[in-house]
Amino acid sequence: MFRALPLWILTSTALLVGCAGPEAWHRAASKASAAEPTPGGNLDSILVGLFEPPSGEGDRLEVVELRVLAMSESPWSSLEPGDEAAHDGRVGLTTHRICRLREGLTFHRVERSSWMIFEHGKLVAWDHGTFKPGCEGGRSYHPARTGYLDLERGLLRYSAQRFPSARPSLEERFRGGLALLEAERLEDAKRALGQAERNLAELSDHTETLFGDEREAAEQRLIAVKALHVKLRRAVRKVEREAADQTSGS
Repeated sequence: MFRALPLWILTSTALLVGCAGPEAWHRAASKASAAEPTPGGNLDSILVGLFEPPSGEGDRLEVVELRVLAMSESPWSSLEPGDEAAHDGRVGLTTHRICRLREGLTFHRVERSSWMIFEHGKLVAWDHGTFKPGCEGGRSYHPARTGYLDLERGLLRYSAQRFPSARPSLEERFRGGLALLEAERLEDAKRALGQAERNLAELSDHTETLFGDEREAAEQRLIAVKALHVKLRRAVRKVEREAADQTSGS
């Protein structure tokens, strides 16, 4: 059984992690083999994969929060481990994870959040914050297609409000814009481009305030980010031209 929870309650309740907690979901799915998100991926395998630490020596992974939501009807409902409804209809998953690494007297702490959408236990869309060895953050993004857009936007709002420190990096957001174009979501890609461009200007201004090795590292990052910016901007313009040609030719 599960209890109906409006999205605003999920967003505003800071301490609620679910009656059973993340480890109960891990135990409930433990017979499956761990897997990273892929189209059609199995819910149980992906759940187990969320608890797998990076392969780097000394990396420690903590799953701080994990929610599984029945999304076929509004308001969404919070499911419990072992509930058959987790493999039936449209189901959402949100999670917040932290990777920790100690190197001598230096401590590294990286936060990542994820949302996923499943249809009858099979993965159809996701934005997954990943970890590489050394707790380096990464991102795997597969935008939702038509029919799932409202669900994606709801999960995205929740993750952004609940885990602001785990938001995608500027590089990841430019790559996300490219993924949106591949999913034929031109307007969303244009919005992603505009938002990232504002942050790019801030990054450029901040780089000017640095000195020495810190300045050099920031300049190298800025070069890479600007290259992604140009790539996305050109891709957006190409799709716009193609759309205009189709309109004029019809």
